[in-house]
Amino acid sequence: MADKTKTKFTFKKILLLGSSILLFSAVISSVVTAKFGENRAAYFLQNLFTERGTVEQGMPPIDGLDPIEDIPEGEIRYNINKEVYFPNGYAMGDVLLHNPESSKYALKLNVYLADGSSNMPVYTSPLLQPGTYISGDKLSRYLNAGTYPCTYSIAAYDPQDTETQTGSASGFVTIVVVC
Repeated sequence: MADKTKTKFTFKKILLLGSSILLFSAVISSVVTAKFGENRAAYFLQNLFTERGTVEQGMPPIDGLDPIEDIPEGEIRYNINKEVYFPNGYAMGDVLLHNPESSKYALKLNVYLADGSSNMPVYTSPLLQPGTYISGDKLSRYLNAGTYPCTYSIAAYDPQDTETQTGSASGFVTIVVVC
């Protein structure tokens, strides 16, 4: 005859399991806070649950945005939002980068703080093939509420060989984090 023992969930076992989970959560929270600081710990945890923007096909649905056609050989052309608003440091903001269909390059955007305080980008876009755009995304790292003058660089790649950069463009944008 087979031994048919059942696991019984008693109050003590449930209490022990709940206490273990609570203790584990407290330890993880302490480690994240110690490493990133209180705001950055919140950013780290909130960032886990905020989805990245998605790359869409076609033109962004923006009034007054004209298609870019007949791009001369070797030129990089794109549409970009020059003033990007984020409700807070971990939410989705109104990032816009449009790579026109007539482009010969795949594009990737990196945004940096203009004050030179870090060489780490505050935003990095996914790679955009010709004829695609991204119209909303989250920051790559936490920023407190404020207005941040930034520089950007756009790296251009051959659409079939996205490992080798073939050109670049740069400019200025402003990031505004509301709260």
